[in-house]
Amino acid sequence: MNYVILKNYDHYAIVNDDADFIVGRVYPLDGQGFRVTADLAPDWESGDVAVVQTIDEAIPALAAYYERNPPLWKLNGSRYTRDTQFALLRVERGAKGNWIAYRDDYPMLCDRRLAVFSTCKEAQRAADAHLLDMYPNSKPLYDGLSWLPDPEIDWRSSPQRVEDRAHWQRMASRWLLDPNAGRSNRLKILQGGKV
Repeated sequence: MNYVILKNYDHYAIVNDDADFIVGRVYPLDGQGFRVTADLAPDWESGDVAVVQTIDEAIPALAAYYERNPPLWKLNGSRYTRDTQFALLRVERGAKGNWIAYRDDYPMLCDRRLAVFSTCKEAQRAADAHLLDMYPNSKPLYDGLSWLPDPEIDWRSSPQRVEDRAHWQRMASRWLLDPNAGRSNRLKILQGGKV
């Protein structure tokens, strides 16, 4: 996952660059240091992640937090939801009692027809497995399941979103999770396209 830090009024936003989605924030503290918060904190917690000394420490702190505290499925009325760093996943009962999965408001399809699942857990597993389908830098699964296409899933293909994004002030560094590091929180810094 690519993270970028963008200036956002009186603080900085940590953005999942693949989804153009704010996943955390960095607030300068009076005196010295920065307070890092997570936007997807479990159980409506404050989202406080850490106090770091430099802005460069914010992304590693947030990545480690999400690794320790992944967003979970929650019962929301009659449906289950899971906030992720890409989109909102939702599973709910259909009219015939089967379960239907959604990513944001786009339903999951099976061979181009609405996919129905016999259990909630089955629908959640399918939604989790296909969360990244169609996002930049993701590898699709070929099991007959897919999401109804979201025309704005790649923000880079929308001239309006590219223009909006250009108004944000980009920091000099860009961070990536190291794909060779497994699930650890080790990071590589990309500067000017070089690792």
